[in-house]
Amino acid sequence: MSSGGPSATVGRVLRIAGGVYHVDDSKTVVRASLRGRLKRTDSRIVSVGDLVELERAGDEMRIVRLRARSGALSRHGVSKRREQVIVANVDQVAVVVSVTAPDPDFLMVDRLLALAALSGIDAFLVVNKTDLAEPVPGDGLEQYAALGVETLRTSVESRAGLEALSGRLAGRITVLSGQSGVGKSSLLNALVPELDLRVGEISERRGRGRHTTVASALYRYPGGGYVADTPGLQYLALWELDPAELSGGFVEIAAMSDACRFADCRHRVEPDCAVRAAVEVGTIARRRLESYLRLLDEAEKGR
Repeated sequence: MSSGGPSATVGRVLRIAGGVYHVDDSKTVVRASLRGRLKRTDSRIVSVGDLVELERAGDEMRIVRLRARSGALSRHGVSKRREQVIVANVDQVAVVVSVTAPDPDFLMVDRLLALAALSGIDAFLVVNKTDLAEPVPGDGLEQYAALGVETLRTSVESRAGLEALSGRLAGRITVLSGQSGVGKSSLLNALVPELDLRVGEISERRGRGRHTTVASALYRYPGGGYVADTPGLQYLALWELDPAELSGGFVEIAAMSDACRFADCRHRVEPDCAVRAAVEVGTIARRRLESYLRLLDEAEKGR
């Protein structure tokens, strides 16, 4: 949208609650509402992470314009007919898993890495709770480093890897995402103690984390930039994904696809499929192909 006049103040939306927008204007965090015309367009047009223009109306601050976005992390809304922006203007996604309690959800990891790649957003893996278990060869986590995914190993208890993680977050807008219970809020509390985010326990019956973050929120990071704690994403449907483009979220599948007999091979049952052949000899992990096929089914059903 076009820029406002010289009196407009530019800020970044940190949190939205009850129709109130908490906006960082670089000096302080102000509470603002949507201007009537903008609100009538769509009250969900402004999301966490957006850059907005503010103007004062009496004693109130109002959002009058939304600046252009880049790097939005989106998914299907509840109705599956519209986009739900989780965080806008994202620089990178930190995909957090734990070595145990809960065990890694590889489909979730693959889904988040694919979403980041297809959205043009950098991503890296954070393997948390390393104090609870030693690395086990063949546990599946090493495959990501082999694919070129930067991997950091961290522990809040021993503080191992926290300095490296802090350096990776400084100066960027980062979304920490992953299944519930992997320690996203605990990591943020360790790096920025004044946040004092609520931390949940692991369900003994299900072995999964309980949701403690109920809505996306951005927090200023001491080294510059922002970090976002997002709700545990047990299910993340990719927004407006062209099934033909899905392989772009799986670097090893995309690289091997050129060797398939058919240019539009979906790597299911087509003859002379180089991807399936690579799986049989172990060049591509079978679990990665299974993740790709699960997401492909979802993408095709969503169109």
